[in-house]
Amino acid sequence: MEEKRLIKLEYLSILELNGKGSFELLQGQITSDMEKVSERNCALGAICDVKGRTIGSFVTAINAERDDSYHLIGDKKVLELTMAVLEKYQPFYDTKMSIEDQYQFFGIKNDLLKDMFPKSNLDKSFEDNGLFSRVHYLEKEFHIVYSTNPKLFEAFEVSLDESAWKQDEILNLNYEITSEASNKFTPHELGYHLTSRIDFEKGCYTGQEIVARMHYRAKNLPNIIIKTTDKEVKPLSKVFDDNQKSIGLVLMSSAKEGKNLCLLSMNKNYKEQEIIFSN
Repeated sequence: MEEKRLIKLEYLSILELNGKGSFELLQGQITSDMEKVSERNCALGAICDVKGRTIGSFVTAINAERDDSYHLIGDKKVLELTMAVLEKYQPFYDTKMSIEDQYQFFGIKNDLLKDMFPKSNLDKSFEDNGLFSRVHYLEKEFHIVYSTNPKLFEAFEVSLDESAWKQDEILNLNYEITSEASNKFTPHELGYHLTSRIDFEKGCYTGQEIVARMHYRAKNLPNIIIKTTDKEVKPLSKVFDDNQKSIGLVLMSSAKEGKNLCLLSMNKNYKEQEIIFSN
């Protein structure tokens, strides 16, 4: 049964930071507040350039196997871009960084997690039980479980179809930036102000002043909406009104019941009018 399957998330990897300066480096560069990352909590995060454009996004968690160690969990190509940025500041901090490819990642539904691992504490958004780690964010139906032990989840039926995972992301307005989208959008254009990915109460980080100015002074913030269409759509393709004026673009989509469920970023021209998808 589909409800008993794990979804293998092959695109995910880990950027690991080790050393006593890791906390300070991340606190000064990413949008999430590292003070909120703990043995029981993970945090959505992103990293921006000096113009407030989003370079990468990820989930930030501790590495339970080492002291002063953190994991950024995200798309491997995006993590490589993130690492290149952090390496510029690395000489000023006691930290070492590496992409760790030995982990396997799976999406597991909430009910299956409770059934198969009844000792899981779902009040925690991060949990490590010694065999695998788990992160959960927003109100998603799926959790991410990950481990370096390739045999740990052999008893499960595993699917490579990420459709249900993507639909869960869309329904929670969560867009993880891709390498193709890196440096092209402000956090607000990706809805990051809606999903706690930007912590507006923390101190400075690269691009923070521009991001905060947009958040508090802009008259109209970008809209993030969900729509369905019969058409096949490509990521970052434009959508139009009936006068062929561009009013936004597709961030991501997933096939569902013969249609495509889409997460859209709408620009200032969008006034809740009818949306026409590109051919």
